[in-house]
Amino acid sequence: MVELHLCIFQFGAAAYAHFVRQRPQWTDTVMLLTLLLTLISSRGSDTTITFGAVTRELTGDTIPETLTLTGVGRTIDDLAVTFEIRSSGRTLYTKNWRLTRAHFDPRRRISDAELRARLHDYGRSFFADSKFMSPAGFVSWLESAARLRVPQIPSMISPSDSARGEVLWHQMQAAPITVFSFSSGGDLVTAIAWSATDQRFYPLMECC
Repeated sequence: MVELHLCIFQFGAAAYAHFVRQRPQWTDTVMLLTLLLTLISSRGSDTTITFGAVTRELTGDTIPETLTLTGVGRTIDDLAVTFEIRSSGRTLYTKNWRLTRAHFDPRRRISDAELRARLHDYGRSFFADSKFMSPAGFVSWLESAARLRVPQIPSMISPSDSARGEVLWHQMQAAPITVFSFSSGGDLVTAIAWSATDQRFYPLMECC
């Protein structure tokens, strides 16, 4: 289950000053703490939301990937969202966008309670099981939802060389990979899939 966590970091200057007075001999430690305090306090009033983190096998190598979705902002009204896929300590894919209160209802200002509920649902729906599909399942879904997008997949993979995109797409369809689709806002839907040949994720669709 995707859970929503709000973390607000606060630092006590008085407590830190007391530590310095009581431990003058720890010069290197104090210098390090001073640096960390300077770096972190600049974001001390930010709100960090972990919308969710799931583990799924996407690349077909039997090693599960970790997918995370987080948001950072001064308030929950306006968040800088980061979606990231990592495996074995490596970042395989990342995408960033902004998520505002108006995103959920541009016609009116929703209440704080509604906003928190929408944010919770946003994280839960982002990683819904239906967003993970086999290549064949993705094609079947796309044929019913946006049939004309199916022949455009190779040019989405390789805009400058559709023939190469065709080869990569055939390889993807034959591999035991998982296609993941997500929305970064509004009606825009992005679907991505892993290419073992190029060792990267490619977009298969970016459409409303």
